[in-house]
Amino acid sequence: MRIVLLGPQGVGKGTQAQRLSERIGAPHVSTGDLVRAEIAAQTPLGRTLKDRTERGELAPDEVIVSLALTHLADKTSWILDGFPRTLTQARALDEALANAGEALDCVLALQAPDAEVVERLSGRRQSEATGRIYNLANDPPPPDDPGPFVQREDDHPDNIRRRLQIYHTATEPLKGYYAERGLLREIDSTGPIDAVTDAILAVLNALPARASKAPLSGTARAAAQTRADKLAS
Repeated sequence: MRIVLLGPQGVGKGTQAQRLSERIGAPHVSTGDLVRAEIAAQTPLGRTLKDRTERGELAPDEVIVSLALTHLADKTSWILDGFPRTLTQARALDEALANAGEALDCVLALQAPDAEVVERLSGRRQSEATGRIYNLANDPPPPDDPGPFVQREDDHPDNIRRRLQIYHTATEPLKGYYAERGLLREIDSTGPIDAVTDAILAVLNALPARASKAPLSGTARAAAQTRADKLAS
């Protein structure tokens, strides 16, 4: 399946994407993780992205499109977490899928009040060993994850508030974009984690079956590489 998860930072996209990946076999693709990998590698792009991340700003559309489409080029199914975040990114994904003769299966919008999002993020930690995200209050790390467990820079209070503002301005309009095409399904993410997962699976199980998928490859890979070359020049 090809699934997009929408929702503000802290609404549970990463947690639910990981759980869905384990259940349906589609890989979890987090553009946040792709960005953090660039930063950790201290590439020129990573240094630029680090400055923006620390200010709580979104990376430029062309950067995220290049990272995402390059990563997706050889995959036949995926659960996208953090991409697309703007209409420009959504249209770039649509174009890549159309060029491959494919389309999205579903867009899941996870929803929670801003106050709850801020509360959740204050307890969020990420394992440096596995990359998995936990919450100290309601989803603590298991004994078999060695950690260490760190608070991400974008989970600090000022950055949380800034990113929520950006989400409402830049990303929330995607709900209307996908609703017009009959792809949007809204999920209340304020309940227990298991209940949210069950609600998502119920939605996915109700979708009509589709033929086997082809990878984006070809055109998408070439387009992504062209963007990457331009960024590096």
